[in-house]
Amino acid sequence: MLKTLIVYAHLLAACVAVGILLMQDLALAKTKGNALSATAVKDLTKSAEIMFISLVLLWISGLALVLLGYLENPQQYLMNEKLWAKFTVVSVLTLNGIALHYYSFPRVTSRRGLLGLPTFEQILVALTGALSTTSWLFACYLGIARPWNYTVDFSFVMFIYSGLLVSAFIVAGEVLRAMRKADAGQASVSEPLPLNASRKFD
Repeated sequence: MLKTLIVYAHLLAACVAVGILLMQDLALAKTKGNALSATAVKDLTKSAEIMFISLVLLWISGLALVLLGYLENPQQYLMNEKLWAKFTVVSVLTLNGIALHYYSFPRVTSRRGLLGLPTFEQILVALTGALSTTSWLFACYLGIARPWNYTVDFSFVMFIYSGLLVSAFIVAGEVLRAMRKADAGQASVSEPLPLNASRKFD
């Protein structure tokens, strides 16, 4: 009964975190890199707080499940290499969460917006966002990938994870490039003509 409740809390925290993450990704994409409104910043701040609570709950419930699993099968449980791969992915997303909180979040919510940042900072914000989404989704997949228990190597799981990260980074780069291109086109259209420009057509 206790293990079932812990598993339920673990899954619930993961579902809440991933749901909020995907909704915020969509909301940020709709801004097209422009400065966020006060309401959007408030929503993003609240979402970040909920995700932090979810992450803490995931760590607590995850460690509790590992302890219970070890007590049930002390000789074999820790030999599951998929388990260590999952801990690695969750550790990566946790460290990346710190980078998001202290680096990316202040820049995304600044008055300049994403496209108002220097190019290097734009790239780092995009990469940390892609890393977060990919890591959360892959960690959730590892949680349900029971056929991988005791059957796959740590290196195999991390190879898959690395491939997904590379793909996510490429997509993030293309999205950022499209945003910058659209912003440059909009700026050129809105640029006023010189006062003497009309005389060239007289």
